[in-house]
Amino acid sequence: MRITFTRVDHTLPLFCENIGYDWQQEHVLRPNGYYFFHWIQSESGTGTVKIDGNTFSLEPNQGLLIRSNVPHEYYASASQQKWQTQFFVFSGTIANELMAFVGLKKYIYISKLSPELSSFIVNNFKTFSQDDLKSALKQSAAIYRFIMLIKQDSSSTANSFEMETIIDPIAQFISNHYSTEITNEQLSSMTGYSISYQNRVFAGHYGITPLKYLNEYRLRQAKSLLMIHPDWQIQRIGEAVGFTDISRFIHQFKKLNGMTPLQFRKML
Repeated sequence: MRITFTRVDHTLPLFCENIGYDWQQEHVLRPNGYYFFHWIQSESGTGTVKIDGNTFSLEPNQGLLIRSNVPHEYYASASQQKWQTQFFVFSGTIANELMAFVGLKKYIYISKLSPELSSFIVNNFKTFSQDDLKSALKQSAAIYRFIMLIKQDSSSTANSFEMETIIDPIAQFISNHYSTEITNEQLSSMTGYSISYQNRVFAGHYGITPLKYLNEYRLRQAKSLLMIHPDWQIQRIGEAVGFTDISRFIHQFKKLNGMTPLQFRKML
């Protein structure tokens, strides 16, 4: 079931262009994105989504909000004969400000929808069945509520999803391999996300990028080795934690701790 508005009042704070549910989803390829904000959620079956260099599945009770003009593609996964979706396309004079409040960059993926957000389209479908000014104002209020639900669900579920897929794997990889060379490309290959996206997510949690986290992790390990192995040369300590340049090791250690490795050792 679907409603498409052909006469949209673009002066409204928020307006709907398209809404539907129980939709037999066809293959969609938009190299230039869509011109309005676009929400899609999986009703039954599983879809494959490609966006911003990432590919992931959209399973029942999961949803995706895509910014306007962001290239994307989605289709029923190979193992699925049918993929039914719900969708909601909207914009308005205050839409950009609200999307900034929600935290929308290129897209927001919600791995577990709350009952209220999951049922919003079905429960509010009749609100969008009329095409007059009074109804348009009610629709604008409903869209505002929908956006607040996205904010609520993305705040409660994004952290756990990002911890599981990006933050924890990177931190664990660094813990296991800090003594070897580690690059952003390696970490991106491991997580399956773009360097810019994974770095932004990681920094949002730790306040620093993965490579800066690696640098500080190495220096913390160096302090431990200075205490455990008082007979080791400073160069050996630096090499053991992944620094190939002894001068850089001493400089970075002093920058973080306010003293050189040798000065630190003398305090022990």
